[in-house]
Amino acid sequence: MAIDSNNCDIRKLELTQMQKARLRFIRIQYKRRTTSSLQHIGNNSRKMDQLNHILMQPKFNDAEAKRYVLNYYMPRMQQDVNELKVQHEFLQILNLQQRRNWINNCLH
Repeated sequence: MAIDSNNCDIRKLELTQMQKARLRFIRIQYKRRTTSSLQHIGNNSRKMDQLNHILMQPKFNDAEAKRYVLNYYMPRMQQDVNELKVQHEFLQILNLQQRRNWINNCLH
């Protein structure tokens, strides 16, 4: 999903005060989820230990490597899901015309 920042100025949507308040609330929730998600991503020391263990074994262990990759990418995947959820929540506060304008100008 590409966003054309030249046409995606949210001010062009002329949001009502209620819509602006709901958007602020969505942003606050997103920041909380992001902070929580980033805490899970952060444990680099343990990840390096796991990676070293996998790479230093005499024989490559597919199952262990898959577990490592899943553990590494799942928090990032959840972050992407959270971003999509915010986009969806944002679209839900728009009226039909605002939604059409946003989709036509910002989502390709």
